[in-house]
Amino acid sequence: MLQNLVKRILLNGFLLIATLSCVSPKVHSELQESYNSVVDENQILKTTTDRAETNLKEISSDVKVMRKALETLITDSITKGRKYRKLKKSFDDLNANYQYAINNNSSLVAANLRENKIMLEQMESLAKKLGAKEDSLKLEQSRLINLELALQSRERRVNELESLIARKDSTAQYFRKRIGNALLGFENRGLTVSMKNGQVYVSLDNRLMFASGKWEIQLDGVSALQKLAQVLGENQDLNIAVEGHTDDDAYYGKGQVRDNWDLSVMRATSVVKILIEKGVAAKQIQATGRGEFMPIVANNNADNKAKNRRTEIIITPDLGEIADLISK
Repeated sequence: MLQNLVKRILLNGFLLIATLSCVSPKVHSELQESYNSVVDENQILKTTTDRAETNLKEISSDVKVMRKALETLITDSITKGRKYRKLKKSFDDLNANYQYAINNNSSLVAANLRENKIMLEQMESLAKKLGAKEDSLKLEQSRLINLELALQSRERRVNELESLIARKDSTAQYFRKRIGNALLGFENRGLTVSMKNGQVYVSLDNRLMFASGKWEIQLDGVSALQKLAQVLGENQDLNIAVEGHTDDDAYYGKGQVRDNWDLSVMRATSVVKILIEKGVAAKQIQATGRGEFMPIVANNNADNKAKNRRTEIIITPDLGEIADLISK
């Protein structure tokens, strides 16, 4: 379009020049001025055209850049639109769930309250049980402490008792040895010294002590009792029991001594009197008759019957301390 305009201007110029050759100088001058003005305008138009073309190129380049940016924006818009629609769907779902939760909140709260109440009641019941259990454990602990103290006290008493028993046994062993040494000459004459259950047993056969059916002590028996009394008289803490024993042969006596009971008592009493006479304190000694009812062997022959006809002197260290300790 701009080129067509330039062509028309040039054509008019040529026509004007041709016309000028046939016109007056004044007119020619005017035409010349008009031509010059047209040429200036043409130059201005050319400059403007060049600038316009340059601007057009720049604009075209900018258009390409903007078109590419537009395409990028379109692509980005599509992507963002998809994300938006996805997010909107998620939002709608969450909103729906939220609305559902709100609508059901009251029932859930009520259910939770019921469950909490049940749990609270269970916890209170458990707390009561635990409290009762704790009280029971405290009582049991107190009982165990008291029991332990009692056991410790009992253990002390047992230790003391064992010490006393050991001392008693030691004392009994001492007197058994002393008595054995004192009566050494009578061991083969129907006298034996032994120890049993912490007690010293001096057993005297009737052949050493008494004639058949009699309760008067023979001389050898008196001699043995005298030596025994010398040892026993040294310690008044000894308890002495004298027991008379017979076999199972029937005894028919006259007067107050009528049977084996009476005979065994009379023989024990005779021994006690000799011991007291020879220095043993009367408060230490007692007489007992056993008759035929505590044999050491069966009364089935003469030898066994002779063994059962005996007098036993049982010597026991004083058990007063032990008895006091046991009674406590």
